[in-house]
Order: sequence, then structure tokens, then C-alpha cells
Amino acid sequence: MKQRILNFLNSRGILTIFLKICIDALALTAAYFIAFSLRFDLNIPAQHFIIFKHTIGFAVIIELFFINLFGVNQSPWRYVSLQDVINLLASLFVGWVGFIIYLYFANLLAVPRSVLFLYLMLGFIFTGAARFAPRVLFKAQSRLSRDKKRVLVIGAGQAGEMIIRQMKSDPSLGFYPVALADDSPKKQNIKIHGVKVVGTVNDLQKIVSKKHIEEIIIATPAASASEMRRIVRACEATGVEFKTVPGPKEIVNGMVQVQQIREVKVEDLLDRKPVEIDLKEIKSFLANKTIMVTGAAGSIGSELVKQLLTLDSEKVICIDRSENGLFYLDNDLKKEFASRHYKIIVADILNTNKMEYLISSYKPEIIFHAAAYKHVPLMEDHPEEAVRNNILGTAYLVKVAERLGVQKFILISTDKAVNPTSIMGATKRAAELVLQSYSAQASMKLVTVRFGNVLASYGSVIPLFQKQISEGGPITITHPLMKRFFMTIPEAVKLIFQAAKMGDGNDIFVLDMGEPIKIVEIANRLIKLSGLKPGDDIKIKYVGLRPGEKLEEELWNKDEAPLKTYHPKIYKAIGSHYNNWERMQKHLHVFEKAVIEHDIQAIKEKLHEMIPEFTSMPASVDTPIPEDILRE
Repeated sequence: MKQRILNFLNSRGILTIFLKICIDALALTAAYFIAFSLRFDLNIPAQHFIIFKHTIGFAVIIELFFINLFGVNQSPWRYVSLQDVINLLASLFVGWVGFIIYLYFANLLAVPRSVLFLYLMLGFIFTGAARFAPRVLFKAQSRLSRDKKRVLVIGAGQAGEMIIRQMKSDPSLGFYPVALADDSPKKQNIKIHGVKVVGTVNDLQKIVSKKHIEEIIIATPAASASEMRRIVRACEATGVEFKTVPGPKEIVNGMVQVQQIREVKVEDLLDRKPVEIDLKEIKSFLANKTIMVTGAAGSIGSELVKQLLTLDSEKVICIDRSENGLFYLDNDLKKEFASRHYKIIVADILNTNKMEYLISSYKPEIIFHAAAYKHVPLMEDHPEEAVRNNILGTAYLVKVAERLGVQKFILISTDKAVNPTSIMGATKRAAELVLQSYSAQASMKLVTVRFGNVLASYGSVIPLFQKQISEGGPITITHPLMKRFFMTIPEAVKLIFQAAKMGDGNDIFVLDMGEPIKIVEIANRLIKLSGLKPGDDIKIKYVGLRPGEKLEEELWNKDEAPLKTYHPKIYKAIGSHYNNWERMQKHLHVFEKAVIEHDIQAIKEKLHEMIPEFTSMPASVDTPIPEDILRE
């Protein structure tokens, strides 16, 4: 209620005028007292001090009356002009004459004449100084801010307050906060560290023009994806540069730092809420354990390693055959986790002797198996490599891990393993079946975690589109109706940990990926975030489905049903267990022979026999796209 009253008064200028009157009253009171003090050499006699007390009230009130009668307080003080000074002097003089007339009729002529002249002079100096001070400070502030970016902050909440406070306290940051925008009616006209809320998101163009804004900072970390998209559209319409503070997943201890301000990312605009996991439960599962990660240099593998180190794992063994990838991973880990225990090892999971040596040497309790070939078109051309790595490599590693006492083995799978139409998808489905069949005789717990695309992974459309945009286009999309599930890498890894903790053996867990998103929508958002116009600045070219690609991916096989778990984002697949290890060994023997002999036909026949739902899709880049779809 108090804030509402203040907002009401301030919106009509009443509060501002009242503050000016108070300042004038203090200035005039000081002028009258100093006039007496100067007249009597700073030692006012008792009888004259009594006169001072009897006359001070009217001396100030009559001056205030004429100051406001002359309209002197109507102009903003930081824009005070020569005419305002003349008006102030005139009002003070008339008020001074009025005060002398009052003294005459009140029979108080004992006030010394020198005091009266000093009062007029000092009153003008003090009230004038009160008016010029804001102008001087404003000009000084303008000079100091001349080399800084004039910033509009969207969001008058906690994040906005932190950002403005840091900008104000540290000039070296190079930002000058000019105004705030917030959609809350309760926050209109309030000030945060001297910066005023001057409108809503709908007013951005007007605010940017009026306040000469050079950059917009979006300080709404809790905004939903739809709210973020609306804000971004409004920012785009202004034509000025805009950035955002990190989202809830990135903010540490609830603190937002100016140094964390970054470009808006496409994941900020996707319809996904931050994933929540029970950190205490996950930490109790992973802490103080030696854990091996295969494919550690990949996008999922490297994030697994980083989060494992954050969760206080005893030691993390990072396995990959990509020496370049491991080199960059090692550099990253040295910066973030210099004091933590990890080991970077160049090794191929297909080298069973090396893997046996590593597992027996380091004795990991848990293995996260993320090593796999995942590129769909490439694996269509090289099916023997997909089989060798994704199927045989998984089988070899599972057997070695079981023999050497590993407690839990987690396979990272993909939605392309569901009703597969590609060699890559079929080999990943076969890897799932390897774990299911082996679990019937294993003391080691085997868990599969299946999910869809992750943003910014190696081979993902996001980095590809960004590269194409930087080159001036066009962006190439296989089909305008193509949809994919998307998840950020950090949240996928968190859910992998949660699912791994749940698994008791022979389990397939499927992550809730939300709603599938059209690839063309991702492309359009990326183009706009780059400050360009889709179709005008960057063209979009449809090239047709590639071999093995689907228009839409799935998360459940035909004979699978989802079973809820205690985590709302994790489901358990039931109804598709494959428990015949003897039969699986025969399949593996055929694959081994076919790979050695480079018998592609035998590989494909065995995949179709093993996975009846596998249907090859020999699409080509020449796949026609109907005209009515292109027009959409």
C-alpha cells in the first residue's frame, strides 16, 4: 500500500515538488541562522536568539510561498536555466519584502537590517546551489558515462538489481545503466540504485529511442521459453544489440555476475523447463567411487566427466581414441578441476587387451559407455565400422567389465535405436540387446539410458547452422517437416546419473524429451539471434532426406510401454527384454566374421534378422519435396 501511494504521488509530480519544498526549507533555514551568526561573530546574544526563534518560521514560509507561486519548482532541477535563476531571485526578493512588511506589522523591527540583507543573499545562494547541484552532477555523470555503453535492463527483480549494482560500483565494466523495463504494474516508476523502471517490454522501441540505448540486457533468468521468445522478438525489433544473464541452470549460488552476461542462445528459447534432480542422492551414488567414461572426448562423454568431478567422484578415467579430443578435454579439466583426480587415456574400446589392463589397473566400480559412432549418413556408407564399434565394442567391453568386477555398466543409447531406419540406429539397438541378453547371467548391473538429440553436440545441427550463417548461408535442411527432440547436454547428463542410480540391472530408461521441434524453426531462431533476417539475409535450402533419416524420431519401440519412475522426466521401458545370451553370441560371431571379410550384405541381413523392426530407408538428396509444403 505504501509503495502504491508513492507511485501515485510520483506519477503526478506531487512527490517531486514536495521534496523540492523540503530542500528549499532547509536551505532557507540555514541561510537565516547563518545570517544571524555572521552578524554577531558566530555568538548570537540571548535576546537576539529569542528574536531568531520567533521569526524563523515566517521567514521561511513566506519565501517558500512565493517560490512556488512563481512556479520555480515546476522545472526539473538538472535542467535549470538562466530564466529559472531569474525567477528564483524574483520570488525570493518578493518574499523578502513580504517578510519585512510582516516584521513591521508584527512590531518585530529588532531584527538587524544587516541580518535581513544577509538572509536575502544567502537564501539565494543556498537555494540556487540546491538547483545547480543536480545539473552539475548530471553533467559530470554524463562525461563519465560518455565512453560507456548506455544500457537498458529488462527485469526489475533480483537479477536486475545485481546487474545494476555491479555496473554502478565498477566503472571499468564499461556499462552505464540508463533505464529498466518490467512487465509488472507494481514495479512501474520504482527506482533500483537510481535507475528507474520506465515501461514494459512492449515499450522497448520507445525507450530505446528516447534514452539513446546502445545495448539491452535481459535479466529474467526465471522466464519461461515462451516469455523469452517474446522478449527476444521485442529486442530484435529495436535494432540494438541485446544479451542475457545466465539461466537458472547456470547461476551459481543464486548470484548473477556482469561477467556472466552472454549472447542469447537457441536453448534459451526452447520449450524446456530446467531439469531438477536430487543432488544428494546422486552424490551418494557417485562420490568416492572410481568411474570410467568411454567416449570421454565427445560432447556427452566430456560433460559426464566434468559433472562426475563436480560430484566428488574419487577418480574419473577418461577413455577415448581421439587424441585431439582428449587434448582439449584435458585443457578444460586443468582450468576447472586442477585439484581433482582424473586420468586422460588414449585407448580404443576394441583393443580388449588394453581395456582389460586399464580396468584391472584402475578397478572402476561404474562404467559409463558413451563411445559410439553416431553419424547416420556416414554409417550408411560404412556399416562394418558401425557394427565393429557400436555392437562388437560394446559386447567386448561388457564381458571384460563383468569379469573384472565392475559393479554397474551404463550404456548411452539414442532415439535412433527405436524402430531404426538407419545402420547407425540399428547398431545402437543391437547394443541395447547385447546388454539385455548378457544381464541374464551377469552379476554386474546393466543399464541403458535412451534419449534424443542434445544441443551443441558434435554433429548436431546447431553448430552446423551457426557455421553456415557465419559463411553467409544458405542453411541446408533436409525437409521442412523434419522434427527432432532436443535437450541440453548438462540436463541430459544429470538425468543419465539419475537413471543410472535407479537401475537394478537389465533396465532401459528413456528420458522425457518434451515435444519435438521443427528443424526449420531452430534455423529461423538462429538466424534472428545472429541479427539477420531469414530468407533475406540468409536463405534456407531444402535438400531432401538423406539415407537412413526419418522425418520424426521416436522414443519407444512397437513392443515397449513406458512405466513411470519416481522422477517425472525418466520412464522405464517394459515389454521388450531379450534374454538369450547363447543366441546373441551366435549373432556376434556372424558380425565378427562379416566385419573381417568386409561382407556388407551379411551385416545387413544379420541386422534385419536380429532387429525385425529395422527398415532400411534408401533416401537420397534428390528426394522431392511437395510444392505445397515448400510454400508453407
